[in-house]
Amino acid sequence: MAKQFATVFVSWRDARRGRPGLFSGDADYHQAAAQALEAKLNDLALEGWIVEDIIQAPGLTARQVSAYTIIVFK
Repeated sequence: MAKQFATVFVSWRDARRGRPGLFSGDADYHQAAAQALEAKLNDLALEGWIVEDIIQAPGLTARQVSAYTIIVFK
């Protein structure tokens, strides 16, 4: 049986609650990204996807690195 692969992008902007404001610190962006990542992983698990890899986005600022690409398969 062939595997079906998919990629999903998640960032701090996808946080359901507690999105950082204009003058937020680095920790606020990382916390929002962690909340969004946790929510997306739970959604994918409920749909039957298995996580292959999680890749953090490259960047220089907290806004840039607070994003992840999730590689999943069924």
